[in-house]
Amino acid sequence: MGLRRRIKRPRMRNRTQKKGMPPGSLVYVGEEHQEEVTVSAIEFDEHEINEQHNVSLDDLKPKIDSEKITWVNVNGVHNVEIIDKISKMVGLHPLTTEDILNTEHRPKIDFFENHLLAIVKMLNLEQDQLDIEQVSFILLKNTVITFQEKKGDLFDPVRLMLKENKGKIRKSGADFLFYSLMDVIFDQYLIIMDDMDDRIAHLEGNIMEDPDNHSLQDINEYKNTILQLKKTVWPVREVVNKLINRKVPYISDSISFYLQDIHDHIVQANDMVETSRGQLYGLLDVYYSTLSMKMNEIMKVLTIVSTIFIPLTFIAGIYGMNFAHMPELSLSWGYPAVWIIMIIITGIMVMYFKKKNWF
Repeated sequence: MGLRRRIKRPRMRNRTQKKGMPPGSLVYVGEEHQEEVTVSAIEFDEHEINEQHNVSLDDLKPKIDSEKITWVNVNGVHNVEIIDKISKMVGLHPLTTEDILNTEHRPKIDFFENHLLAIVKMLNLEQDQLDIEQVSFILLKNTVITFQEKKGDLFDPVRLMLKENKGKIRKSGADFLFYSLMDVIFDQYLIIMDDMDDRIAHLEGNIMEDPDNHSLQDINEYKNTILQLKKTVWPVREVVNKLINRKVPYISDSISFYLQDIHDHIVQANDMVETSRGQLYGLLDVYYSTLSMKMNEIMKVLTIVSTIFIPLTFIAGIYGMNFAHMPELSLSWGYPAVWIIMIIITGIMVMYFKKKNWF
């Protein structure tokens, strides 16, 4: 069948610990991780760029306050103490920090006086699984901070553009960097939806040719995948709409056109999700219809065979009766004569069925 989609469902921890706690209580909700939380930073302007890995928290504050454009990337949010310290450096509200620590949060965007918080889902295919990872963005005047659940992301094209000074990313502000990172995530939505369309089309061909239990299993797996995609992609439309319509000092009017391009991608992704969802429900009907037609063909053949044997069974039944005096029992040609009659009857019935196009 090819690639089978399965949603990677992590084991969630600490959700029950939040019960009864006041708003703003900092508790990590997400998959258990043993890796150390690491921080990297890229400072750049039009003329130079400086990238540093494993930045200590003591060295992070000057980078956030730098006049250069700075991208701070935090790999891992499972260490509450580190996330809390970074949040306090930026001046985030405890409720904002709480949202960052909750990796099951719905995509959203919140605007504040000197920064914004945007939470979206990053999709990726890992070992035939659809991996859904939360990414939280903090956008300030000169700084973008990204909080990821784990190491590894889709941002290498942005890093390459920064290093090679391609396009206008090094000539623009933090808002354009924020747009570029979001654009990479949303482009991945379209790539995955294109792949889903190909998988569904392939599955449809298999069902039309030979429906089986594996086909039904694939339909159900794809339906679960599309449901997860809908829950991921649909709320992002509201996020982008707010980005376009809200005027804040740290987002310039010059990137409004680029934000509109993101909006178009999200609308397209939502349309593709709904189309795929409808195809799968239609495919389920096709599966049952094709299975029913296949069963009808089988029953048709069995019925024809049974019908042919009815007169033969009748003849055999008569001469199987234990009477001493029956016509033709003592004739030497009686047995072959019965066979000839049965063959003739069978031939006549087969010709009649073919004339009626019954098989």
